[in-house]
Amino acid sequence: MARTDRKDAILDAAIGLIATLGLEGTTHRAVDRAAGLPQGSTSYHFPRKTGLILAAAARLEGHLSEDCDAMQAEFARRVAESGMDAAIAYVGDELAGYADASRTLFLARMELTLAAARHAEFEGLGARLTEAARRPIAFFLKLISGGREDAPVETCAGLIDGIALAYATGQGPRPDAAQMATVFRALL
Repeated sequence: MARTDRKDAILDAAIGLIATLGLEGTTHRAVDRAAGLPQGSTSYHFPRKTGLILAAAARLEGHLSEDCDAMQAEFARRVAESGMDAAIAYVGDELAGYADASRTLFLARMELTLAAARHAEFEGLGARLTEAARRPIAFFLKLISGGREDAPVETCAGLIDGIALAYATGQGPRPDAAQMATVFRALL
């Protein structure tokens, strides 16, 4: 396995462990096991746990940005081909599906955001991850509102995060496209 492939496997395994076990359960040995690598592999690349967590957070931020870019491109395509209502329905479908397909990324983002609030060595991490996750919401609201600068991005993002968190933790029903589209429309 190439060095970059090994590091990616380590970081993806760390993201999965952060989502399922939290920071306490994300140890070098646990990451080695989850990545299917020999013991000591994670320690070789990331001698300190803080470095491992920060690198995993950067990889998570990259995954979120990639997802956002893909959603924005498809949203723009749908607006052009089928109109705003079809594009809003697409966003609702994507956000509802994201609750299942990217549950690990969502839970890892929540866990790392909490860690940033609790540990000085992770200062700023929560803000970066939140920004990466909220970028498409700002994009959608601006387009849906006809370019309004006062679109309530924070309110919309908070509602969507709350709905997704309730579902991801087993405290609420699976979000559906109509519910997500309603959030966007209601705020405008």
